Amino acid sequence: MDSYKYKVFILIFSILLTSCNQKKSPIIKIDNNLSIPIRCLSIDKIDIDKKFLAKLNKLYNFNNNCKYKLYIKYKTDIVCNSPYNPNQKNLSSFPTSFLNLEIRDGLKLKYSYYIDLNDNVNEDDIKDAFIKVKKDLGLK
Repeated sequence: MDSYKYKVFILIFSILLTSCNQKKSPIIKIDNNLSIPIRCLSIDKIDIDKKFLAKLNKLYNFNNNCKYKLYIKYKTDIVCNSPYNPNQKNLSSFPTSFLNLEIRDGLKLKYSYYIDLNDNVNEDDIKDAFIKVKKDLGLK
């Protein structure tokens, strides 16, 4: 019977360990009226880390006169302070940060890329997200 308990323990531990390290998938929304490929993209430089902006400028030549504008939103060091569901909070992979890239034409949302992350947003996360945006929108 001890062997059975050991196997169950190993199985549960393996499930918990692998579920906490799974890479999350982004949620992507594209406006049906958006004509792809789009020809250009400008960027909103307000409230973006200089390292992230430098990384994006290496990946794409932004055009300040373009009607499509990239907005980047992110939050780091997210903590769940809720006293409810302590088991879920301790055993699940509660995100530490999120990253959201939006393409807008004026106030109209044309494209959205959103992902929860288990670590704080870094330059590689920005790069991976923007490469996906470029691919989805046919940007050269």
